[in-house]
Amino acid sequence: MASRLVSIVVALVLTLGAAAGTFAQGSPDATPETAPAPDASPAVVGTTEFGPVPAGAVGPAIPSSGYLVEEIAGGLYWVTEGFYQSIFLTTGEGVILVDAPPSIGPNLAAAIADVTEEPVTHMVYTHHHADHIGGAAQFAGATIVAHEDTADLLVRSDDPNRPLPTVTFADSYTLTVGTQTLELTYPGNNHEPGNIIVHAPAQRVLMVIDIVSPGWVPFPDLAVAEDVPGFVALHDTILAYDFKTFVGGHLTRLGTREDVETSRAYIQDIQTNAAMALQTVDLAAIAAEVGYDNPWALFDVYLDAVAQTCADATILVWEDRLGGTDIFTFSHCWVMSESLRID
Repeated sequence: MASRLVSIVVALVLTLGAAAGTFAQGSPDATPETAPAPDASPAVVGTTEFGPVPAGAVGPAIPSSGYLVEEIAGGLYWVTEGFYQSIFLTTGEGVILVDAPPSIGPNLAAAIADVTEEPVTHMVYTHHHADHIGGAAQFAGATIVAHEDTADLLVRSDDPNRPLPTVTFADSYTLTVGTQTLELTYPGNNHEPGNIIVHAPAQRVLMVIDIVSPGWVPFPDLAVAEDVPGFVALHDTILAYDFKTFVGGHLTRLGTREDVETSRAYIQDIQTNAAMALQTVDLAAIAAEVGYDNPWALFDVYLDAVAQTCADATILVWEDRLGGTDIFTFSHCWVMSESLRID
């Protein structure tokens, strides 16, 4: 058993080096310093104390009503309760609503009523996740537009709080109501199948959910990305659009092109640091400490050590620039290193 595991370890070490080499920086002739074998207990970044929130992460205060509604430009508004975001567009012939987070709940209808008497006639689902569209049922009768993958996932979910779309598309769809237009595009799998780009060209507003949280690192595990290469690539796709204001779907402030560029740089650093960790953390040395009797224990310690090495390098650079760097970077490094290893 032990000799067989030794063979597996050797093969995996060679595979890891090949997979990570594309992203590692530095001289190809340099010999990386081998990281010391960690203790058998899992490495953990999080503690009971957290670093301060950078000033650039702080958004506007939420009024006592429990929600904030503001016009971005040209009849396009955003709504937030501090954790989730939605947008809506007044058209002269009804409101187009994009997403309906249940955390905002009935306050979403109240926010719309604060600025217009137009009813919600159309809804757009950015993707199928309940935390972003689980409040949609309150807008009964609206035409619902979504990607065909989103529709398929909603059929499987069978959730009355997320009514099925009435209009679906595969690649792109232009939604025009009254005087307003939204351009919907599917860039391929990223956060999950069906997660689309919503572009309001007249207002120069772009909405993409669960990729960039302006001023903050993503939610854990690269925002629970189902396709890590797609998640990474979408940053470039976003920046190819002409937009001034970015809506990421989470937390308390809107974003800019600079926010997307900053998020991309953070993700690129994680990619680079994960690749370097895969090359420098010595699996054989860890195996000598942990042993071969429990393969899952061996790989648990090894993969946590890779993620810790990546996180240490990343946090050092980013903890004063993006909120939550000290909290979620370890999880991002873990997922990225696995993607580099197997994707």
